Amino acid sequence: MDKETGPEPGRDAPDRSRAALLDKRGLFAVVLSGALCALAFLATIPLPRVDGKLIGSDGIRYYAITRSLVLDRDFDYRNDYTLLNEPIHLARTGLVENASGIGTGILWLPFFLIAHVISLVLNALGWHVPTNGIGYLYEASVCLGTIAYGTVGFVLAFKSACRVLVRPIPGARLATLGMLWATPAVYYLIAEPSMSHGISVFAIALFFHWWHPPGREDSAWRWFRLGLAAGLVTLVRPQDGVIALVPVGELAWRVARGQSSVTRGLRDLAVFTSVAAVCESPQLVMWLAIYGTAVTVPQGASWFNWFDLHILETLFSTRHGLLSWHPLYLFALLGLVPLFRRERATAIAISFVFLAELYVNSAATRWWQDDAFGGRRFVSLVPLLAMPLAVLLERSKSRWAPATLILALTAWNGLAMLQYRLGFVSMHESLTWREMTIDRLLLPVQLLQRLLH
Repeated sequence: MDKETGPEPGRDAPDRSRAALLDKRGLFAVVLSGALCALAFLATIPLPRVDGKLIGSDGIRYYAITRSLVLDRDFDYRNDYTLLNEPIHLARTGLVENASGIGTGILWLPFFLIAHVISLVLNALGWHVPTNGIGYLYEASVCLGTIAYGTVGFVLAFKSACRVLVRPIPGARLATLGMLWATPAVYYLIAEPSMSHGISVFAIALFFHWWHPPGREDSAWRWFRLGLAAGLVTLVRPQDGVIALVPVGELAWRVARGQSSVTRGLRDLAVFTSVAAVCESPQLVMWLAIYGTAVTVPQGASWFNWFDLHILETLFSTRHGLLSWHPLYLFALLGLVPLFRRERATAIAISFVFLAELYVNSAATRWWQDDAFGGRRFVSLVPLLAMPLAVLLERSKSRWAPATLILALTAWNGLAMLQYRLGFVSMHESLTWREMTIDRLLLPVQLLQRLLH
């Protein structure tokens, strides 16, 4: 075995198969975490809400897609926006603008339909509940759908992390739980599940689970699955579509090294790209109907400035900087070094996706991501980064240090969530370093004072 490039496909199969069967306690912990997120979301429903809605922000536009697909079967969101109290801006076609990816709306369909059937049955039994797709029953259902998809995503991330470890216990478990509880992912599962971030965790995790390890399988069926997953990723959040370049790069590498013939490489590429294109077609149809063109940046040409990057700000600014708000990402990125020694291709792929996402997000005119709990546009990366974090934690010589680190960063993230959600800090402006350090540590005292007064 080449220590630098990792095990060859098929080598150490019994050990890897045993690791892939999973640490059952770890799997239970991940599923339990998802259940706790669902319970936390349900517990907040009775709390007073200014707008009377469970969905908000970008979630309104995702939800309009779901409602319109089921009840109106069109891309005219005027009535949906009116019911949801969303401002109406018309595109040049005369239809209401909706720049959101259609994938979240599509994946919500089963949960919306369940709520709709329940509403119809309750009305038939004499209960007077809304059947127009608006109300807590419908909205809670799709939000729980996001939590369900996110939980499956973390289960897949856990399985992928187990594959790369010599001893999957407890590194894979700690890494996966850390990426759930100590990153912005937990906020967008509990506090804002109507946004697309929880579902993007599922889509990326599914893609990576089917892709990793590279070279394990070389069949048309593998490239079909990868095309399906890449199309889904792009449907949910178009900017995450950069991950489609990973299998393209793998194909080019295989052909260049003589591991695959040019003819077979072109065949696999055709399978992958055609399936991905078919999966992406609902988005193209939607944008064609609304904007008059299938390929567009619907937010406008000024949404990105590809030559005016804000990389340092995106990473370190107190205005939702990724590493300043969520230090666990730094440890995950450091884990790419030992992962490179173990599985070079995997480390390169994860590094590429991270750098591509960093480029896209730092090129955004509003790089601070508007109202955001930390680096929300990087939530989709948590399934990928669980693997290098697991490798880093596995290398620790201390039995307790990895668990202590994850617990400490989880507590820190929890304090940040309370500080942000309860209005102790601005949701959209830069914070002071005092707010991000001393005031955060003193938050329990501030909460107690608020309750007493």
